[in-house]
Amino acid sequence: MDFNITAEEEAVVLHVAALLRAGGSPTDEELADELGDEVRSRLQSLLEKGWLVVDAERTLTLSMIAQAAISSRRDASGGAGT
Repeated sequence: MDFNITAEEEAVVLHVAALLRAGGSPTDEELADELGDEVRSRLQSLLEKGWLVVDAERTLTLSMIAQAAISSRRDASGGAGT
């Protein structure tokens, strides 16, 4: 896993995490519709770096390591989630 992600990639990871927490099942198409086509290159980069995975239903989810990183980030900020 590549832990070096850009601020734009981090924003996408946090957005996906928020959608998942809200019970969503985001796809790349839905994110492109919502955030614009430029998000596709960030999604591909995050998939290659191991932050995102595609499940059997073709929805995006966070890798286990990404989940831990986000959890640690919330813990470090006093429990305040995004």
